[in-house]
Amino acid sequence: MFLKSLEIFGFKSFADRIKIDFAEGISALLGPNGCGKSNVVDAIKWVVGEQSARSLRAESMEDIIFNGTESRKALNIAEVTLTITNDQGLLQLDAPEIAIKRRLYRSGESEYFINNQLSRLKELRELFWDTGIGKSAYSVMEQGRIDQILSSKPEDRRYLFEEAAGITKHKVRSHESELKLEHTEENMRQVEGILGEVKRSYETLKTQSEKTLTYRSLREDVFHAELDLHLLRLRGFVNEKQRRDTELVSKTAERDTVKRKIDEINMSLEENLDIVNTMEAKLVDIQKTVYGLAVERVGKEKERKLLSERVAESRAKIDQARLKLKALTEKLEDLREDEDEKQEILRGHKGRIAEIEKNIQGFEGSIQAADERIQANDAAIAKAESEIRDLEARLVDAQLELDAITEDIVGELDARLKETGYSATERKSAEEAIDALIAGIIAKLSGKAAILEDLATIKDYSSAEARLLVESARGAMAEAADRARELKERYEAYRRMTPSFIDEFLSPEGIITKKRAVDARMSALKDGVAARRETIKALREENRELSVRIDEYRKTLEELRGNRIRMQTQVQAAEESLTLIRREIASQEGYYRELDGEVALDERRLEDAQEDLSSIDEEIADIEKKGRELTTELERLEKDIAIKNSDLGKRQVDLRKKMDNLGTYQNELERLHLGLAQTETEIRNIKENFREQYGRDLVEFEERMYEIRSSVGDLRDLLALGKQKLKDLGSVNLMAPEEFGEVKERYEFLSGQINDLTKARDDLKRITQEIRDESAELFLSTYNRVKKNFHNMFRRLFGGGRGELRLLDPDHVLESGIEIYAQPPGKKLENISLLSGGEKSLTAIAMLFATYMVRPSPFCFLDEIDAALDEQNVIRFVNLLREFGRTSQFIVITHNKKTVIGADALLGVTMEESGITKVIAVRLERSDGQDIRVPDPIGLFDEEEIDYEEGRELAPPAPPEKAAARIPDEQIADEPIPVVPVTDGEAEA
Repeated sequence: MFLKSLEIFGFKSFADRIKIDFAEGISALLGPNGCGKSNVVDAIKWVVGEQSARSLRAESMEDIIFNGTESRKALNIAEVTLTITNDQGLLQLDAPEIAIKRRLYRSGESEYFINNQLSRLKELRELFWDTGIGKSAYSVMEQGRIDQILSSKPEDRRYLFEEAAGITKHKVRSHESELKLEHTEENMRQVEGILGEVKRSYETLKTQSEKTLTYRSLREDVFHAELDLHLLRLRGFVNEKQRRDTELVSKTAERDTVKRKIDEINMSLEENLDIVNTMEAKLVDIQKTVYGLAVERVGKEKERKLLSERVAESRAKIDQARLKLKALTEKLEDLREDEDEKQEILRGHKGRIAEIEKNIQGFEGSIQAADERIQANDAAIAKAESEIRDLEARLVDAQLELDAITEDIVGELDARLKETGYSATERKSAEEAIDALIAGIIAKLSGKAAILEDLATIKDYSSAEARLLVESARGAMAEAADRARELKERYEAYRRMTPSFIDEFLSPEGIITKKRAVDARMSALKDGVAARRETIKALREENRELSVRIDEYRKTLEELRGNRIRMQTQVQAAEESLTLIRREIASQEGYYRELDGEVALDERRLEDAQEDLSSIDEEIADIEKKGRELTTELERLEKDIAIKNSDLGKRQVDLRKKMDNLGTYQNELERLHLGLAQTETEIRNIKENFREQYGRDLVEFEERMYEIRSSVGDLRDLLALGKQKLKDLGSVNLMAPEEFGEVKERYEFLSGQINDLTKARDDLKRITQEIRDESAELFLSTYNRVKKNFHNMFRRLFGGGRGELRLLDPDHVLESGIEIYAQPPGKKLENISLLSGGEKSLTAIAMLFATYMVRPSPFCFLDEIDAALDEQNVIRFVNLLREFGRTSQFIVITHNKKTVIGADALLGVTMEESGITKVIAVRLERSDGQDIRVPDPIGLFDEEEIDYEEGRELAPPAPPEKAAARIPDEQIADEPIPVVPVTDGEAEA
């Protein structure tokens, strides 16, 4: 895996879209101060997730967006794309190449993309876990970061070891587990608080529920006691009625017997008693009428009582109905207000749908325009491809013509050379000798250019170094002059070998001129083909960008359509809610009309009942009047009969006795009829009172009436006891059993939640501890390996001495700080804060490469970390770079020539236009095909074993690969690396 390319647009000084292609190995990033070299490093840090503006050398994130120059307008977007190869699958993404893109708008909106898929910052960071890449990893090493490693607190140095140990994800997951644990414990506290409140309600309602159930049981007992009392009374009156009915039948029979005897007497006294009998008959009729009037009056009184009760009930029912009508009126007003509110919401939803529709139409138009542009580009591409085929055909014709001319030239030359006497082999040997002399002179002159540059930088020409350089330069100039004279002599000899007919070949009519014309035409045709291919490439790139834009438009369009569907769903829900409200209004209005009709009907019934009551009062008055009149007439008849009977004498004594008996029986019968009527009235009253009190018909319990065995006294005692118990219960919450059921269900649910949360808390504690144990083991293992590597790397860079790492708190390795001690050769072991600037840089470089030996980062940016090193230490640094460059990719920002010599490719950063950074790439070609090595006078040190902390014996890292071939220092100084410039455009390393 290595860094393939970096594309920057709108980031700091990169106003134009720049793409930098990186090669494997070491690339040197060169350029004058202030041209934007460090902006490349900032772009790398930013795209992999850096969130601190100060770390990017800015006051705010908005400052990283190109802010314009005198000739350029400011941009509103900054975008950086980092492309990494993933052939080995180190990144947990199934793709051979991974493109990471970060985009920032001036409005403050920020976007992250992984392979053009919109992603979150968390996903980006998780992708680079344990790879050495990231905002806090060691893939970007600046001069400030070196100072931070050396001068920061021991606890702040841990990030290097944690990244190398691969426990970054463990720390994140441990932190997430701790947050979840805190959240779970907070939930437990909240649930326990709620459970405490619910438990109090649970206990209270439980007591109230038990009390209410007792109340209901007592009420049932009281009801049955009162029911039995009513039934006993009813049973008494029913038995009385049956007894009186039997007695009435018996008395009626005895009366009839007396009547028959009177008839027998009357037969003998027929003449004398006709008038008396008539009077008595009339008397009997009047008595019957009086009796009938009495019975009728009792019925009317009862009917009047029922009508009075019905009037009272009707009035109460009407009052209750009027209250309901008032409540319905208020409810209808509330429903109509809800209807108005829902209509307003519905209008708002429809307005938003219209706005969304307008946006959808706009994006559809943009998509159509882009599609039309792509079609136009496709047509242009087809046209260009047709022109290319035509040009290539013409190119073939020109090539055929060129081949024919070339054959003519060869034939003519052979014929003329035979005439001159010099063979082609002799001329070729002469040409090769001249070419070799020219190459040697150029090499010597170019090789000494560095010496002249060094002379230009030396201020004291009296020094030994200056004298040595001057002598070397003079020797080079003398040698170059000798070779130039030799070249002149050989050239004169070559001219003698060149025949005079060459001038004929080169004349305007000559065959060489014709060949040049064909060459020029072929070159023009090739340029035409290349230009059209560039046009096709540009059109296809534009089509690609248009396709990306169409995809973005379609994604936005899908979101708008989704919003439209959601708004339509909300509109439908609002319409359904409005329909329900309107149905409820119609239902309530119907119920209102129905209830109003019932009130009107009840009022009419009340009026009818009142009229019936008045009519009954009049009828009772008439009955009383008739009764008084009949009583008066009855008294008169009795008086007349007495007068008549006084005249009958003894003959009527017996008749009088019989009549007395008949009167006695008649009175008994009247008494029985009256008592029977009263008994029936009592029966009806008992049933009516029970119906009014309990709303049930006493007839339902008629069978129970004959099953009662308790006495009235026992029942009254039981009733009194039940009522006393109800009184003793006091106030009762009649809804307590139902409320207790709901609270009980919630109490059991919360208890279950407490159990689940307790289990989750225990699991999180166990997981957190497991993560910490594994992290501690990985960290300690990595720390000991880095510790050993640091010691050996320190000795190699310093040519001896001792470098040491120490854990400040070995008992708590995950929180312990790490102290760095250094002992350069000839000095005491001391804290790194006492070292010189160069020694600090070497120590930091030793730490960096010691970490790389444990977990190398796929690529690494080094920003002028060699600035504080002297020439000898730069040589050691370059050799290390060359060694590690076989497994990692290094991009080095440097001003040091030795570092540049050790690079595989150069990347030039310029500012041709003020404030605008451009990058030009240059490939380096090795003439000998070997790796360039700067000689290290110290050489390779043998690795030393050191004591591991915590007594852990860990396998040492694998020995380094065989050192690359070294070349003498003279070769580096005298044989420069040929530089092949690359044309402007995309920088390729």
